[in-house]
Amino acid sequence: MPGPSLPSLSAKGSAALDDLLKTSVGGRTVPATYFGATSADGPLYFNCAGERVFGEPDKGEVTEDTILQLFSSTKLVTSVAVLQLLDKGVIDDLDNPALIEKHCPDLWKMDVIEGFSDDGKAITHKRKNPLTLKNLLSHSSGLSYPFTSPLLVQWEKETNAPGIWSGTTEGFLQPLVYEPGTKWLYSVGIDWAGIFVERITGQSLEEYFREHIFTPCGITTMTFYPTDEIKARMQQMVGRDVDHVGKLVHKPSIRPLDGKVGQLSGGGGLFGTSRDYLRFLQGVLASTKGDGKGLLSQRSYDLLFTNALPPRGADNTCYADLARMAKGQTYHDPSQVEAEELEHSIGLCLNPKDSVHGRKGGSGCWDGAAKTQYWLDPKTGIAAVCATQILAPNPDPFMELYNKYERTLYDGLE
Repeated sequence: MPGPSLPSLSAKGSAALDDLLKTSVGGRTVPATYFGATSADGPLYFNCAGERVFGEPDKGEVTEDTILQLFSSTKLVTSVAVLQLLDKGVIDDLDNPALIEKHCPDLWKMDVIEGFSDDGKAITHKRKNPLTLKNLLSHSSGLSYPFTSPLLVQWEKETNAPGIWSGTTEGFLQPLVYEPGTKWLYSVGIDWAGIFVERITGQSLEEYFREHIFTPCGITTMTFYPTDEIKARMQQMVGRDVDHVGKLVHKPSIRPLDGKVGQLSGGGGLFGTSRDYLRFLQGVLASTKGDGKGLLSQRSYDLLFTNALPPRGADNTCYADLARMAKGQTYHDPSQVEAEELEHSIGLCLNPKDSVHGRKGGSGCWDGAAKTQYWLDPKTGIAAVCATQILAPNPDPFMELYNKYERTLYDGLE
């Protein structure tokens, strides 16, 4: 997928984004927000506005140096790390189940849970389908999260499992809730991909990311460790007093910010600035330039925008499952959601057709729990962020701002 001619943002477009940001944050319906866009050559736009601690202006305004909890925006970084191992010949094939059997034997031996007996014992069967890195990276592995699977919730209760924020590998070790390749379900699969990276390289994710991803991109703030210095620069988390429509209120983080980090979460553990995340996205886009300065080979870059789910058919419900999730994520083109056209690669949710909001067909996106949204558009040659720190279910007013930002950005490109 060769890179297109690189776009620029008109002065009128930049002013329109400035106005949208100022007006939206000033209306007090969304917390402090960050807009950013980049091409493979460098940033096209960056601005941010709002109080670092909502409702406490004396604590200062956010800047490009304000730290965010990135949560699941971590996932793409882990996917890039796995692809780098493919580029270097450390691994031979994302479809090779022997890699999981050898390097993640604890996960490999987990059974598939079907339900529970009257006395609360799990009813399971041995996994029949192979389990691969491609499954883990595309959320088709059989794994889940407690908030995506009632079966897992009950299993964690019955077994007193430590959970994903325990800082232990055991917190990610869970039975499968379906046969790999038969469903799509958001999961800890990419956490296991991160564990795989650590085990096969002998480095922690912090060390690997720093050496092979962050330093090459000029990134200085992204880390798994919420030190006192990191916490002092963080934007405070907010929620709503009433879901979807309520006023903004302070809200505690959903993960511990003190104590020993332990097992690093490749699915949701990073902290960092939105400006540095944009630098990471630029590094991904730069893979198309052919000068060796991007993070990936052209082949691996193309894999980020290639569907990794099994073919549509009676033997799987992947596309219906993905569409069901996307109905709540209002940044997707509604017509593509309704038609179950969305796809998923080994790192991104893909829209195969042009979106009414602006991004072109073949674009990929994801986000973090606190609405650190991003997308990459290979046809246009841009990547963008629209980020904040709010823990609130969708639909949410911030997502309306995200749609407006995307439309305004594309309208200003030239």
